[in-house]
Amino acid sequence: MALYADLHRHLGGALHPRIIYKFLQRHDHPVLGYFPDYDGFYNWFTRPCRTLEEFVKIHTLVEELQSFEHLPYFCLRLCRGAYTFENLQYLELRYNPYFRTDKSLSQAKRIGQMKAIVEVISANLRPAEYPITVKQIICLDRRLPPHINDAILKVAKDNLGPVVGIDLAGPEINPGEFDEWVKMMGKARAAGLKTTCHLGETGIENVHEKYFLVLDRIGHGIHIPLLKPEMLKELARKQITLEVCPTSYRQTGVLKDLSDLRTVFDRCRKAGVAIAVCTDNPGRNPTPCTLPGEYERLIDHDVIDFAELKRIQNEAFRSAFGFVGTTRS
Repeated sequence: MALYADLHRHLGGALHPRIIYKFLQRHDHPVLGYFPDYDGFYNWFTRPCRTLEEFVKIHTLVEELQSFEHLPYFCLRLCRGAYTFENLQYLELRYNPYFRTDKSLSQAKRIGQMKAIVEVISANLRPAEYPITVKQIICLDRRLPPHINDAILKVAKDNLGPVVGIDLAGPEINPGEFDEWVKMMGKARAAGLKTTCHLGETGIENVHEKYFLVLDRIGHGIHIPLLKPEMLKELARKQITLEVCPTSYRQTGVLKDLSDLRTVFDRCRKAGVAIAVCTDNPGRNPTPCTLPGEYERLIDHDVIDFAELKRIQNEAFRSAFGFVGTTRS
């Protein structure tokens, strides 16, 4: 049995929509007034979006559901599905702890609650019956003020071990603020955390070479090989891996067809830039969206060939922030 590693999966989009819908039914959630049957909810939840911003908005619903008291429910089902149906040996799960705090609290108390959010997730990502290793990447967010992002970074540093990395997420806004984010990533590295950053997903505007000084990986980054292939030489020199999430680009309106990724893979291959294939938000994508399924779709669209498959699978383990051990196939 082949075993896989997924390095880019958001907690907000990780779970199958049926699990979300059953949760809504169990708690008689008001959302059911809009979706009295599962098919209607599924079609809404997995529909393609016109923009990344539209896609991100739906995360808000799931983030609110994944509150402190309900996180064990979601974590158990995530681990169970990833191991049982995807053959994942290793998973890096990313999320923003602030967005899962109680909105009825003051901002100061919400910041204080983040510690408990990380701790309850850490306690529930180790189910003995599902031998999958899950490490956490804590997300900063471009929409949040600096003092909240500073507090998020502190929570990540205080939980080093279960938490292995920091990510910069959220809509690709305010590209001119790269200096501040570069400083934040530098602080994370100095504390022993690995770093990744959502860059070049929808365009090239938020990509600046200063990021390359402080990043271990780049979330997506597909517009670097598409629009600025001259930057690939520096990525190769710094050994920065791109986390490419194929189906997401159709769902967010970034690409029209998976065959558009041929140029991304071809140019990265020639430049010596590593790619780790990931799922991003598999629950938000039409079923089935598993990591093995992403590999299969890339082969079907002639983006990669079967001979490359093992090398790319191994690349995910090599680029992992917290994997210790050997892979089995």
